[in-house]
Amino acid sequence: MKICFVCHANICRSFLAQEFFKKIVSDSRIKGIDVISRGIFAFEDCQMPQKNIDFLKKHGIEYKKHTAKLISREDILKSDLILAMTSKQLETLIDKYPEFSDKIHLFLDFAQNENKDMQDPINKNGRKFEEIGSKIKTAVLNIAKKLNLIDLSKN
Repeated sequence: MKICFVCHANICRSFLAQEFFKKIVSDSRIKGIDVISRGIFAFEDCQMPQKNIDFLKKHGIEYKKHTAKLISREDILKSDLILAMTSKQLETLIDKYPEFSDKIHLFLDFAQNENKDMQDPINKNGRKFEEIGSKIKTAVLNIAKKLNLIDLSKN
């Protein structure tokens, strides 16, 4: 199974979701799961904000160099599940790839039946950044549970 998280620039929400999901897969020793993240308007020269790196480290994830990547048709083809952070991103993906609309979903809707956008913490600091980042982490745990990859009652 291949899962793709999508946000605007691929340096915050989708990347955080990717790293949290990779940690779940690694910690649970699950085989056969590939996790990527992409952006609707990603530029390879975008720098990873230090606060993202610090947030991951605080949650036990070592940062490895990340280059923002623009989502491609090949990513859509090869992914089994594509999770967009906002309804606008969802709409953009479905408009561009209508034949794959069955595997493209809104992140929070798929994770916890909340038909709303995942707020972007990129311009937030301190407690507000932590709050949004933690919501991403919780949603990722819910996705892993929904896909029967982990038992959340043990966490």
